Amino acid sequence: MRKAVEEVLRFESSNQLGNRVATTDFAIDGQVFPAGTQITLCIGAANRDPAQFPDPDRFDVARDPNRHLAFASGIHQCVGMAVARLEGRIALSRFLARFPDYRLDGTPERSPRVRFRGFLHLPARLA
Repeated sequence: MRKAVEEVLRFESSNQLGNRVATTDFAIDGQVFPAGTQITLCIGAANRDPAQFPDPDRFDVARDPNRHLAFASGIHQCVGMAVARLEGRIALSRFLARFPDYRLDGTPERSPRVRFRGFLHLPARLA
């Protein structure tokens, strides 16, 4: 179940963007970013980087290693990530135990928000 939760976090991270401020001047591919520049990181794109994740658009519960950025990293890493992972394992295990034959029953409707992903409607048949 641990690997399945990690793959859910990589594949559909709830938080897709992270904001940072450059503390020093730096450059990427010749583009200079002076200190103080506000930068938006696309976590969702990083979690689908083919250089990091073979076949990145495939949902693979056996993916290992799975060094996703759903909880950021370094000094900005989420302090509640251990609790979130535990909640995910418990929720997914109990859901699958209670509804082993669940199926989607219609077309899911995503929220139009860019930063935080989620569904407005997720029709399912649980019995």
